[in-house]
Amino acid sequence: VVGRTQTCMRGKGLSLTASTRRVSGASGSRRRTVMKADAVATQYATAFVNLAKDKNVLDDVRSDMDSVANLMKTDAKLSSFLTNPVADGDKKKSLINSIAKEASFNALSENFLCLLVDKQRIGGITDICESFESIYCEVTDTEVATVTSAAALDNDQQFEIAKKLQKLTGAKNIKLKPKVDSSLISGLVIQYGKGGSKLLDMSARGQLARIEAQLLSQAPSA
Repeated sequence: VVGRTQTCMRGKGLSLTASTRRVSGASGSRRRTVMKADAVATQYATAFVNLAKDKNVLDDVRSDMDSVANLMKTDAKLSSFLTNPVADGDKKKSLINSIAKEASFNALSENFLCLLVDKQRIGGITDICESFESIYCEVTDTEVATVTSAAALDNDQQFEIAKKLQKLTGAKNIKLKPKVDSSLISGLVIQYGKGGSKLLDMSARGQLARIEAQLLSQAPSA
């Protein structure tokens, strides 16, 4: 860990509101629906980040939200049930309670998830988790970097990469998202910055591509 380097009663104590209005008319309705969903996810996530920060449990809650996001990606049956608008709300909350107990979630996280069920917003939990993660990183000055390597990196290697990125970016915290891509042959590629706008390609594949480009540029024209 570098800084805080990381290699996201029901409703009681929570006052989260999100206004909704139906958009009438067919023209552009799908786009507006997506925009509204994103705005609602951001609104709930922002409120939850602020509340967790006020309660001094932001890091604990962030870990819980990350666990939820992973569950939604890896457990198709659970994801389908929670996002099903006609599934019984009490059964959804019972499932959330069980997950929270087993994973030792902070009580605030458990209450928030149940509140989403009550507000019929649990269907957007994946978007809310993504928004939470983004806002968390902004609030905590955390730089997120995707590190793609030809082979899996061990903890020591990730730690060294995080230290170098921290020095490079000046960020207080670094969060690595490791991936493996054997087509890189060797080395690694680091993508960071807002929206992954910055790239450090230190892979053998990247070096070969640069050599090829250089040779092509120097080749005599026909």
